[in-house]
Amino acid sequence: MLNTTFYIYLMSRWKSIAVWSICMFALALMFTSLYDPFKGEFDDMLDNAPALMEAMLGPIPTDSSISPEVWLGIELYGLLFPIMISVIAISAGASAVGSEEESGTIELILASPISRERIICEKSFGIFAQLAIMGGVLWLGIVVGSFLFPFDVSLINVLSATVMGCIFGLTISNLTLATQALKGRKGLALAIGSCFVGISYVFNVLSGISDNLHSLKYVSLFNYYDGPGVLVNGLNTTSLIVMVCLSAVCFTTALYVFKRRDIGV
Repeated sequence: MLNTTFYIYLMSRWKSIAVWSICMFALALMFTSLYDPFKGEFDDMLDNAPALMEAMLGPIPTDSSISPEVWLGIELYGLLFPIMISVIAISAGASAVGSEEESGTIELILASPISRERIICEKSFGIFAQLAIMGGVLWLGIVVGSFLFPFDVSLINVLSATVMGCIFGLTISNLTLATQALKGRKGLALAIGSCFVGISYVFNVLSGISDNLHSLKYVSLFNYYDGPGVLVNGLNTTSLIVMVCLSAVCFTTALYVFKRRDIGV
């Protein structure tokens, strides 16, 4: 059926998905092309990297020449990719149902023979599909870059880091969706999602620069995402399970509260 909530969600956002995908592909090509000309200068810089930089971007090896995996971890997957994914996920989670509530069309949707559970399920699946498309284009850009430029990177590890980024984004979007489903206020959902990402990032940085605050990393979503670490060491199954479970909890909460909340129908 082409009139499903999932299909309508994706079609209503195809322009945004296309623009973000083009940006992802362009970034992938840019960073793969810049590796060979700048890796020597990066080696010198990393020899004197401050502790704060390592806390922000993850462990930085200093015993050998910078590898393509380390380069991507610093330049793309350390901060830029998760921040971009966070922006997309927060906006998508807050507007998935929030846009209909603000425009007053939610009553028409709920009056149709579609259950509230199905609406939340298809909206969440649509958000994940949106994130997966853009993440897949980013990975494809790195694949193309590895053929066009001297960039011998582990494409399996890059794919694993990209998947972790998509699950990271899905967790944030489900948290934002649950907040909106609970209160029915898009602005509040945007604020809660943004605060969660900001606090999570600060906790991750603080845990890396102070031994006394090391335990803060266990409550930071960025610690479980760990894109730079996945690029170098491969997929961390434990971190993946933690994020999937947290995402499932947020999704289940969104289902429960949206089903029970009085929307005025």
